[in-house]
Amino acid sequence: MKKIYLLSLLIVIFLIPIYSETIVIKKNNSENIQLISHENWKQTTKTLKSVNLKVGELYRLSAKIKTENAITNAIDRYPTSIAACLTMQSFPFTNHSPAVGNNTDWKDISVEFIATTKEDKIRIHLGYNGKAKGKAWFKDINLKKVSDISSYIPPETVKWFDKGYRYDDKGWIFVHIEGKPYARGYQYGYLLSEEIVSYLKKLAYEEDKDNILRGWNSLRRFTDSIMLRRYEDEYIEEMKGIADGAKKNGAKFSGRDIDLLDIVTLNSITDIGSINSALRSTANSISGKNFFKTEDELNIPLKQHKCSGFLANGPATKDNKIVFGQIFMWGGYTGVHWNVICDILPEKGNRIVYETYPGGIHSGADFYINSSGIMIGETTVSQTPFNQDGTPQSNRIRKAAQYANSIDDVAKILKFKNNGMYTNDWLIGDTKTNEI
Repeated sequence: MKKIYLLSLLIVIFLIPIYSETIVIKKNNSENIQLISHENWKQTTKTLKSVNLKVGELYRLSAKIKTENAITNAIDRYPTSIAACLTMQSFPFTNHSPAVGNNTDWKDISVEFIATTKEDKIRIHLGYNGKAKGKAWFKDINLKKVSDISSYIPPETVKWFDKGYRYDDKGWIFVHIEGKPYARGYQYGYLLSEEIVSYLKKLAYEEDKDNILRGWNSLRRFTDSIMLRRYEDEYIEEMKGIADGAKKNGAKFSGRDIDLLDIVTLNSITDIGSINSALRSTANSISGKNFFKTEDELNIPLKQHKCSGFLANGPATKDNKIVFGQIFMWGGYTGVHWNVICDILPEKGNRIVYETYPGGIHSGADFYINSSGIMIGETTVSQTPFNQDGTPQSNRIRKAAQYANSIDDVAKILKFKNNGMYTNDWLIGDTKTNEI
C-alpha cells in the first residue's frame, strides 16, 4: 500500500494510518440544543468543550445548524463576515465550517482539519469575522478522529510518480518527493511539469514584455555565466532531475524541451533580482567600500520593505514554547504561483517542508521546518556587496534546512561562501532546546 502524507503549513504531518479507530469526542442528543440570538449587529462565540487531540491526525467537526433571519453586516468587508458556523479555537480566522444563514432548516455541516495542537476547544458562532443579526440553533455537535483519509484527499485526486505524489487542496499544491537527488528531482519535475512552464513564462514576460523568448534567454545567460557553476553537485543533480522529469511529462517552452538551465534559472531568480542593488553596494579597486549601517535600515521608506517574519518564546508566548510566523510579500503576477508546499524525504539529511514555487529546490518565500525541529524564516534587509565566487543563496539555505540540526549549524552553513545576494536577517528556532 502506498503511503500518503498530509501536510500542514505549520508542521510536518506524518502518516495518518487508515486503520486508526474513529473516536467520538463529544456528542449532543437532539434535546441538547445551543441557541445564539442577536437583535442587533453583534458577534458571539461560545466555547463548548475542551478536547485532547493528537497532533498530525485528521479530525471532523460536525453539527446540525438551523437559522432564522440570520444575516451578516454588509459593511464588514474583510475578513468576510459570515452568519452561523463551527470552528476550533486553533483555527486561523480564515478557517471555519461552511456557513449557514438566512432562514434555513436543520442542515448538516462539517469541517475536516489536521490537529496542530494537543489541546483545543470546540466553538460555535453567530457573526464570525464580522457582525450578524438573527438566530442560530446548534445540535448534535460531534468531533471525530477520521480513520480514512480518502474523505479528506480523494484517492482519485492524488497523482503519483515513483515514490513521489501530489494533491491539491484549497488552492495549494502539496508535493512529496524522496530518495537520491536525481530521483527525487525527477518525481518533482514530472508531477509539476505544467506549473513549472506556467511560472517560467511569467518570469520571461516580466523580464521582457515585448519578447518573452528574448527575456528568458537573457535570464538564462546570466544564470549560466554567474550562477550555474556555483551550485553544489547534490542540488545540480536534483535540478537536472526536475528538468528531465518535466521533459518526460511534456514540458516545453518556445517549442523546445525544458532543460537544466531553465530550472537553475528558476532557482536563481531571487539572487538575480538583487543584482542591481548588489552591484551598487560592491566596491571596485578605486571606489572604496559602501556598507549600510544598522540605523540606516530604519530610514528605508516603508513601501520598500519586503518579507518579514518573527520568532518568540519564553514569557512572550502562551506556553513558553516557540511561535513562528512568516509574511510573504511578492508581486501578484507571479506571486500566485508560490502555492507549492514541498515535502522532501532525502536520502541524506533531514526531512524538510517548505513553501515555494513550481520547481523550487528552496523556499524563496523563506518558510522552512525540518524533522530535527529546526525552523527558519527571514526578514529581508538592505542589499550587501556581491561576491561572485560565493554560493547562491538558494543553495545555502536549502542545504541549511536539509542538514542543520541546531541553530549553530544553520548559521555556519549560511555564512560559508556567502555570495551576498538576497540579503536577509535569518530567524532560526530549535524546538529541541526551545531556543531562537
